[in-house]
Amino acid sequence: MKAMRSLGAHRGVTLVELMISMAIGLVVVGAVLVSFVGSGKAGRYQTALSQMNQDAQVGLNLLAREVQMAGYVSPGQTLGAPAIFGCDSTRSGTVSPFTSPQAPGAMSCMPWTADSVSALEVVYEADTLTTVPNGAGAPSDCLGNGITATSPGFFVTRNRYHIKANVNSRRNELQCSSPAGPATQPLIENVEDMQLWYGVASAATPDVVVRYARAGRDASTPDTVNALGAAEWGNVNSVRICLLMRSAEPVLTSEDTAATATPNYLGCNGLQVPYPPGDYFLRRAYFTTAMVRTKMAKY
Repeated sequence: MKAMRSLGAHRGVTLVELMISMAIGLVVVGAVLVSFVGSGKAGRYQTALSQMNQDAQVGLNLLAREVQMAGYVSPGQTLGAPAIFGCDSTRSGTVSPFTSPQAPGAMSCMPWTADSVSALEVVYEADTLTTVPNGAGAPSDCLGNGITATSPGFFVTRNRYHIKANVNSRRNELQCSSPAGPATQPLIENVEDMQLWYGVASAATPDVVVRYARAGRDASTPDTVNALGAAEWGNVNSVRICLLMRSAEPVLTSEDTAATATPNYLGCNGLQVPYPPGDYFLRRAYFTTAMVRTKMAKY
């Protein structure tokens, strides 16, 4: 006799069970999507931060080396100019803070306001050890251009560093100018700001920094180095440098920069700066302090 199968063996899935299964599936898929989106955002953030760190390190090392070289001259020679000079001038887009950044002589500053950006000139004797020789084997400036000798066998470089906006990309860059160069050239892009403070010694203690001061523009900007003139630039023993870097691509979101998310970053002055509306670029300030080697105490 043939056994009959139970009708219960062919029982299907109920609507409730199907809905529960779909709900569980949606939760799992949602969790996977959230994790995927979050990891993608974190990856972009870390990539941008890594690039900013690398660019800042290159920029700070470059400027620190220049400050350390300021005033270097071989025995029996003189520079005939302050080894370090700076400006704090109004932010003006594609215009340098220096009045004429490629002038062969002394620098002067553009107009100044409270919202300013710094610029730096460094002067020292150039040879094939203190600079990278150009194709002809001659000493060069910050852009690799050969320098004309001021007297037989004596070369002086005047490297001028400032922040300007690229006329094409409109991104701020750390740029260099020199009397030897045909034009100002960019060195590092996405440098939003540069601020400098100068460590000034006194006549009584020439090896000891007694205060840090801004460069200012001229006598109209009190409590600055320029307010006291060339003699005070001769007392500068160190420079504190801040570069404010910006990510190459926008990595933040509207949620990151919403009012409830405290949409601020720390600027070079140590204050909270709000992100401009609709601006999703990451920013971070980097600092270093460099000593002028010719002013270091000799024991």
